[in-house]
Amino acid sequence: MANEFTSILTGGLSDNTVKTMYDFAFGLVYYEVPTYRAWVDKRPAEVNGPGQSVVLNKQDWLGDAAVTAMKTPLNEESDVDSTALPATVPVTLTVNEYGGAVTRSKKLRYFSFAEIDRVAARSVAQVAARVLDSLVQDVLVTGSNVIRASARSTTGAVTSTDYLVASDFRKAVTKLRNSNVPDWGGYYAAGVHPNVIHDLREETGSGSWRVPSEYGTDQGNIWRGEFGEFEGLRFVQNNLTRTADDGDSSETVYRTFVQGREAVAERVVEEPNTVISPVTDKLMRFRTIGWYGITGFALYRDESLVRLESASSMTDI
Repeated sequence: MANEFTSILTGGLSDNTVKTMYDFAFGLVYYEVPTYRAWVDKRPAEVNGPGQSVVLNKQDWLGDAAVTAMKTPLNEESDVDSTALPATVPVTLTVNEYGGAVTRSKKLRYFSFAEIDRVAARSVAQVAARVLDSLVQDVLVTGSNVIRASARSTTGAVTSTDYLVASDFRKAVTKLRNSNVPDWGGYYAAGVHPNVIHDLREETGSGSWRVPSEYGTDQGNIWRGEFGEFEGLRFVQNNLTRTADDGDSSETVYRTFVQGREAVAERVVEEPNTVISPVTDKLMRFRTIGWYGITGFALYRDESLVRLESASSMTDI
């Protein structure tokens, strides 16, 4: 008679002894992106108390009238008239509590094949970063300096073919330079949605996208998420960059944020951090992992921020 084999292929004993194996770690959905908080560089100094709000005072420079007056030659026998320093401009910065948590049961820990606490901690940290990024963008969208693709006069007039081009970014840089906005090492920052970057790189013709500057061996100079420098801007992609369906015929309008130093101010009372709560239920079964912080953001120098608005060819793809 023919040989009978006990193997994986023919079953038999192996049907119950060979089981599907699992990786004992969850593969999380990749959601780690750069956040706009990385460019927040203005914070209060010498605050006189722990109040919920703090007023920052911006000191302006002496203006053109003072320059003109001081160009007049001095009289040998007369003293000069004093010029008053410009009034300060107050900016109110209010902090609030933010946070969230997840709770797992003792039974889940005993019967799950994965390290639930580690998964929970990573998930909480990820959502905390998203919350802070959204809070900063809530401030960025309030800036008054707006450049729209195709020179549209309002956000509601942006159509499906109004894409940003290189000249729009050059205009933003020129506007910042004309306002004497300080930069980071000679460059301003541009936070851009990947769909907008796609359209910019598709542009052809003179003055359009070129190979971005490279940094050689000094990789430490590269910002997280950055993919190049172009026209005095260092571009960083963030797929969570703000959009809204508020264009012509409810077209999706993308916000692009071009900024210099001190565009946004932040006050931190307690840096957002992971919190492991004590087990306090009667049967000691529930473990909570969360995040908590006390912070606040405000638009500090409106002249340091230019918001670009456009559609994208990638919206429905």
